[in-house]
Amino acid sequence: MGGQPVRPRAAVRGVGGPPGRGHRGAAGGAAAVRVRHGDRDAVAGPGDGVGDGVRVGAGGPGAAAAALPGRPPGRARPGPGRPLLRRAGGAVRAGRRARAHLRRHRRAAGPEPARRGRPHRLPGAQARPARTRHPPARLEADGPDRPRPPQRRDAPGEDRVTHPATHPVTHPVTHFVPHPGIHTAFAERVREQPGAVALVHAGGRLTYAELDELSSAIAGELAASGVGPGNVVPVVVPVSARLVATVLAVLKRGAAYAALDPSWPAERLRRIDSLLPGQVAVVEADVDAFPRRAGGAWRPPAITAPGAAMVFFTSGSTGEPKAVVSPHGATTRLFDGCTFATFDRTTVVAQVSAVPWDAFALELWGPLVTGGTCALVEDRPLMPSSLRALVAGAGVNTMFLTTSLFHLVVEEDVAAFAGLRTLMVGGEKLSARHAGRFLAAHPDVRLVNAYGPVESTVFALTHDVRPPDAAGEVPLGRPVPRTSVHVVAGDRECAPGEVGELVVAGDGLALGYLGDPVLTAAKFTTLRLGGRETRAYRTGDLGVVDGAGVFHFRGRGDRQVKVRGHRLEPAGVEHVANAVPGVRRAVVVPVTDDLGTCRALALFFTSDALDAPALRDELRRGLPAYSVPDHVVAVEAFPLSANGKVDTRALLALLPPESTPAGSSDDDVLAECAALIGSADPSRSFFDQGGTSLAAVRLCTRLGARHGRPVPVSRLMTSPTLADFRAWLSTSFAGVQVGQPHLTPMQHSFLVRHQVAGGADVENHCPLRWTITGPLDPDALAAAVQDVHRRHGYLHAAYTDDDLPLARPGDLPAAFALVTTGPDAAPAEPLRSALAEPLDLEAGAPWRAVLVRTPGAWHFGLTAHHIAFDGWSRHRIAEDLSVAYRARAASGEPRWEVAVPSPAETHRALTELASAADVEAQRAFWGAEVADLPTPVFPAGGAGEVVVEHPVDPAVVDAVARDRGVGRSAVLVEAVAEALAVAVGWDDFGVGVPVTRRGTEALELPVGCLIDMVCVRVGGRPAGEAVTRALAHADLPYAEVARLRRSRDPLYRVIAAVQDSPEPRLELPGCEVTWHDEPTAPLAELQVELIAPVGGAAKLRVTRDPGRVDAAVMAVVGERVLKALGG
Repeated sequence: MGGQPVRPRAAVRGVGGPPGRGHRGAAGGAAAVRVRHGDRDAVAGPGDGVGDGVRVGAGGPGAAAAALPGRPPGRARPGPGRPLLRRAGGAVRAGRRARAHLRRHRRAAGPEPARRGRPHRLPGAQARPARTRHPPARLEADGPDRPRPPQRRDAPGEDRVTHPATHPVTHPVTHFVPHPGIHTAFAERVREQPGAVALVHAGGRLTYAELDELSSAIAGELAASGVGPGNVVPVVVPVSARLVATVLAVLKRGAAYAALDPSWPAERLRRIDSLLPGQVAVVEADVDAFPRRAGGAWRPPAITAPGAAMVFFTSGSTGEPKAVVSPHGATTRLFDGCTFATFDRTTVVAQVSAVPWDAFALELWGPLVTGGTCALVEDRPLMPSSLRALVAGAGVNTMFLTTSLFHLVVEEDVAAFAGLRTLMVGGEKLSARHAGRFLAAHPDVRLVNAYGPVESTVFALTHDVRPPDAAGEVPLGRPVPRTSVHVVAGDRECAPGEVGELVVAGDGLALGYLGDPVLTAAKFTTLRLGGRETRAYRTGDLGVVDGAGVFHFRGRGDRQVKVRGHRLEPAGVEHVANAVPGVRRAVVVPVTDDLGTCRALALFFTSDALDAPALRDELRRGLPAYSVPDHVVAVEAFPLSANGKVDTRALLALLPPESTPAGSSDDDVLAECAALIGSADPSRSFFDQGGTSLAAVRLCTRLGARHGRPVPVSRLMTSPTLADFRAWLSTSFAGVQVGQPHLTPMQHSFLVRHQVAGGADVENHCPLRWTITGPLDPDALAAAVQDVHRRHGYLHAAYTDDDLPLARPGDLPAAFALVTTGPDAAPAEPLRSALAEPLDLEAGAPWRAVLVRTPGAWHFGLTAHHIAFDGWSRHRIAEDLSVAYRARAASGEPRWEVAVPSPAETHRALTELASAADVEAQRAFWGAEVADLPTPVFPAGGAGEVVVEHPVDPAVVDAVARDRGVGRSAVLVEAVAEALAVAVGWDDFGVGVPVTRRGTEALELPVGCLIDMVCVRVGGRPAGEAVTRALAHADLPYAEVARLRRSRDPLYRVIAAVQDSPEPRLELPGCEVTWHDEPTAPLAELQVELIAPVGGAAKLRVTRDPGRVDAAVMAVVGERVLKALGG
């Protein structure tokens, strides 16, 4: 173990780090906030996490700081609010600034202008004073005293109401009652379980209390900006903890949010901006589609219809976006007695849908209003390998996928679904064949076919897919809670078996289309359904209901189609294309498969001035990526059918066939590309040849299967020309060993933490420092550093996790710096400063060395990232530096007695060691051991000392161990357990104990991170027995043990470590060298170390996280442990 010298730390950490840090996450997102007022900007302070205060500069509203508890002032820690470091042209550059800004749009004084002559008020809503938020209410919508309905897989015996002249319908309209606000239901969960994990993001985690605090801070800034009931706030922020906190903050203000995709074309965002004049927008710093409005007093427009929570934007037939306004109850109704999935504290839902889509509400608010966890997936699109990682790493058990993506994964890697509890699919017609294949592979996973237009918020009908369904057509199912569905012909309800238009009624209905009362009146009508006048939405879908009340899909009654889950209007795409200068006429034709499912759009056009690539570029500027046709084809003239209409069959015949041979059969890229999209021109972009995002996932999945190694789809996105992609693939796979240099679970956790921090995770650095006097040869030392760098694979490895976490061989030299200071300078400061600079793991620079020359001595230091270093590595690197220095000082080269295993060889050795263990027995042991393990919480931290040290006599400690018949670790664990019982009253809890994975002579050689953690449960049995039992089952990685618990709390909050590795002694001929042992940052909230190096002085060191543990607790623990050790 090792780390950065201790300093005050943030209260909230990312969990990507070592398991002992607990399941807390850097929020990364109170964010710097800019509120524009006319010509003035008021800028809030840096927001990197939950502990940051949000402040507005002089002259801005809300000038008083609203600091959140938990972080000492003046210490900003990087988190997801910082950009990940990306590599471009060999240099490390920051990616998009991950910082959200509030921009106030200024408008001219006077009444709100109407858009197209219409006010921005929903039809039928009367102007009224802003409504106050209702008091907290229970999620049970039928009354506070009604027992909560049990979660059901099916409800065969449920009560049904038979409407006259129609069919049985569950959840009748007559029972609808108001629902609590989303933020109100979330607040109840905060009160019930503040420490439970609400959000998993980029390797970090936020508890309910932390997310609540962060969103409240943002809500305060929104309030200062004038946001309140009736407003709509566009949120243009990438998928992140900041996004979630921001939309929750908007709801807390009584306003509605419109979550938009930052990658949408600027022109589309500007059109949406025109729909929402005068609003406050929360945007990324580099999103300029929501410009400042000049002049006059700002007056936010209002949505005066009650209960608005969110606005979804869909494609309209004119090409203009349609803004669908959905109320709180439309979302919360789904989870009150949910019939299609289990939503409770055990639920972990992956958020994989596009944020402007209503499925985002299902994936986010479903778990957050019921006590579960939402796992954000920031890398899109979802790959099958990413699906596996979500289940294994984040504990995801519930997912929604678009039907197209579901079909893709079933075809390419059906085993990737293993571990799920419930899988919902929807957006398009579900293939019975694919459903059958899924059920055969995963009979224990619940598969749900879901149907619902956005105007009815997420789902209206769902059906549990069973094996018999695979023999025919998969039904749409029955209505979800508080929803009714009917089949009508005009205004008349159809009898069972009669095909008609599907109409939806109930609590799920949207309030209407923002700024478009005409369309609202046309689509949301009053019909007589079930004997009463009912507000309903006309879907335009054709369907039929059978005698059992099960609905079936029969197609569309208009041109609207769904492509890869997105609802598209071909007329809208045509409208945008026809507006492009030079286009005479454009026609969009759906491309369907054998099942009749629309899999793509083809646009045919006539023009004298534009070719197909030029028009595609124009369309990309005005349409979101999913709306851009897959095929753009120029024609001389449109073929006509016998009745004088455009012959769409003749147009589709112009498209390339499904599989056109291209390239040699042994060219993997071209062969697979031709098979997928019917074209494989090496000189052209994959996407310009008709490739889609799903086709890209298929291509990379198939290439990965061919080569036995994942191929990241992001690489195809950045190198879309097939020749470039093929060159990268051949170069990347060249020289790859059969045994891959996989990272250990501990190393992977450090990599994730490093990425979350944007490379600035100095708390995970392991520094060493020596003072050298005498005739040092700095050139020889510099050469020795390079020798050691080349000798140890983990020191020159490039650490990546493109679908698979690996330590690939790197080619950069070691970073070595020589610094000269003046006679009055403090030598330790420039050394510490240089060692604290970020390390670049992805580039292959996980360590550096610095030599500082002063008039009287040399000061040498090195720091290595914990991913490449552990406590054992300290003396190994010192020994090898000594050998190399002696050789270089004598003008020679070092001769090593034995070679160090490479990372790939080390991984193989670790795998062989693990294979000898009875993994199933160990898994069973840990499942029982941690199932009901309590996780008590320390009293809140605060100011004071962060580390205490006491000298100890190792002989006395060994005597205590002999008397009890145990080892040093058991003595220390028992002492810690007794001390915490006195200090905080704990009597049953877990203690983290580091274990080494250096079980062979070869594994003792590498400098690297070859450790893991084991949880020792204390209380109920002697400490010696507890430690022995735990260590006997230590072959199962800690990460897997933590998942067995099915809880989001950490297994332990305290570490007890015996550090008995040799001291890192540098032996440099003619020089006197002194090593400085300094405290490092703790790997848990409280860390207790017995430091007893061979041949060195022993001491007890207790270190605390000041944001989590009080100094008085640390002091008591130190005193009690010292006494137990004979001090």
